[in-house]
Order: sequence, then structure tokens, then C-alpha cells
Amino acid sequence: MALFCRDFLKAITLIQRKEENGSLVPIATGFIVGFLLKGNPDPTKRTYSIFLLTNRHVFSNADQLWVRFDKKEEVQTASYPIQLKNGEQILWLAHQDPKVDLALMAIDPNFLDRNKINWGFINEENIAYPEQFHEIGIDLGDCVFLSGFPMGLSGINQNNAIVRGGIIARIDNEQITSEKSFLIDATVLPGNSGGPVFLKPESNFLNGTTAVNNSYLIGVVSGYRTYKEQLYSLQTNPPSVAAISVENSGLASIVPMNFAKDIYNDFIIAKKGLEKEIVGDEKTVGDNVETMIKS
Repeated sequence: MALFCRDFLKAITLIQRKEENGSLVPIATGFIVGFLLKGNPDPTKRTYSIFLLTNRHVFSNADQLWVRFDKKEEVQTASYPIQLKNGEQILWLAHQDPKVDLALMAIDPNFLDRNKINWGFINEENIAYPEQFHEIGIDLGDCVFLSGFPMGLSGINQNNAIVRGGIIARIDNEQITSEKSFLIDATVLPGNSGGPVFLKPESNFLNGTTAVNNSYLIGVVSGYRTYKEQLYSLQTNPPSVAAISVENSGLASIVPMNFAKDIYNDFIIAKKGLEKEIVGDEKTVGDNVETMIKS
């Protein structure tokens, strides 16, 4: 798993917002995913459509954000702008169901290579969709690990994403259908939004479930579930509620990857195979894409 960990960390990017004073502030996580465009028995001859994947709520209500990558030949990072709106036109890809908290933006790999960015992507062969969970053996109690930039902890000279662990708390068709997510028991903090969640290979497993020896990308962090706690004042008789505290329950909502594939399929149908453009230089998605899937 350690080797796979190092490989997938190259796909994880820091998403930033520019403040009025010009400084870039970390706000969320994104990662590069590749959907299979042309298969081949020889893995080196397969081709992929490459996208930046994060949450819908990260892109919503923003006109421009920045994505930070590690440089290949130097111990430093570089941030590039992504334009999200052109007037009222939304320039990123969203699911037709507004409850799905995912957003895609196409990336030109030639841009990444030209700028000597140390990048990688998580290919579709390493993705597990909900319809495959039973066959693979993904179930309650399975261990997962997630990666991102909680509280903006991102490193100075490198992105240095943080990896944390958890377990699958609830994963069933009812919840995925109604809430467009499933639950894990893990500590998720602001900044984790948009980060990938992977199944952790384990030799131990619960009775009635199956051990899974491979690691799969199973979803994207959306956010943590909250609960409200009432704080009482003893200065009144009887004691009265003085404040309400909103706390992190320790449960996190994870959007499964089938919804990301839905967005990709809509994109391909709408653009008939156009899979170019985006991050960096003075080009934006809107320069070359006539019609976007709007939120």
C-alpha cells in the first residue's frame, strides 16, 4: 500500500483562494482523476480523459480559484488560476442533480508537462463504483484512508498532503440514492473537502464480509456531519439555554465515484469527445468549450 500511497499523492492538489491583498489562502483539496477513453490489453497504450475533481461547494459562489502543484525539478510549488465563471455562465462541470457535491474541470496534461509539474492521476482501473462494492467485498467496518489538506496544512515548499484513517460506518443503496453519499467514521476538518477516500487493503475483516487485498478509490470527502449541543446558564431559574454549540460528530459524508462518472459521461455526450483545456496560462475552460453542464 505504501507504494500506491506515494503514487496517488502526486494526483492530490491544493485549492486556494486569492485574498484582496494578493495572498493565496488554502481552502480545499482536489485531485486528478483519469477516465478511460480508449482501452488496451497493454496498460501503457491506454488513453484517459484527465480531470480535476473536487466538491461542488468548493467551486460554487467563486469566480476564480487557484490550484497549487509541485514542480518536478525543484523543491517548490506553483499555483495556477482556474476561471470558474464568465458572467453568469458556469465554466466547470456539475452533476444534473444539485444534491451531488462534486465538480469536474478538464485538464490539459500537455500544460502540466510543459510547466514541469510533478503530477500523476488516479486511473479508472483503481476506482470502485457502488455497483461493484458487493462483488469486490467493500462493506461496513472496512478500513479506509483519506488524504487532503485539513486546516490548510499543506507544507511550504511542497504540497505534502496529510493521510488519515477511518472505517466505513454506513454504506447502502438507500443512503447513496437519497443522500448521494455514504458515511465513514473519520476525523474530517475544513480543508479536507474534495479529497479522495481509498479502501485500505486488510487481511482482517468482520464476519460475513470479504477481505479485500487491493486499494480502490471509493469516493470524495464532502464534509463532516454536525450535531448541536445546548449550553445552559445557571443564572436563571430554571436554567435556560444560553448558546448552541455546533460540533463535529466524527462522521463524514463521502460522495461515491459513480456520480463523478455521470458528470464525465454528460460531458462526453455534450461535447462528443472533447477532452481538453484548462488549468493555467490565460486559457480557461470557457475559451474552448461552448456548452457546459451547469449546476
